[in-house]
Amino acid sequence: MKHKHMSTKKTETTPPNSVDQIRDILFGEQINLIEKRFAALEKNLMNSIEKLAQRVDKTNKEIKEQISQSNKELSADNSQLEQQQTQALNKLESTLNAKIIETESDLVNQLQMEIQKLDNKASHRKDLAQLLTDMATKLAD
Repeated sequence: MKHKHMSTKKTETTPPNSVDQIRDILFGEQINLIEKRFAALEKNLMNSIEKLAQRVDKTNKEIKEQISQSNKELSADNSQLEQQQTQALNKLESTLNAKIIETESDLVNQLQMEIQKLDNKASHRKDLAQLLTDMATKLAD
């Protein structure tokens, strides 16, 4: 009865052949419920999108920080490796220089010994020549 009263009231104030008004009378409450549900769904969807965007931003920042930290660590590792290689090369150079000096010294010592032996042989030859000369002179007298 209440519904008839509303429709009578509506028909008195509006023309009866208006399709929009008839649709409002028949489906108005359902359309309002659907619009409310749609608005709630839209709000939930927007909240979800906002939360997802925040999570993506947070994850991007964390990834950037991790990449930056990794780059710093790699740079430090490279610097440390470079220092170690430089130290190793310097040590190797020093060792090689010492070995070259040692080898040169050994060669010089060996040459000096050989020269001394030759000098000794030469002096023995001189002594022998002198002895032979003395003997020859004595034999000739």
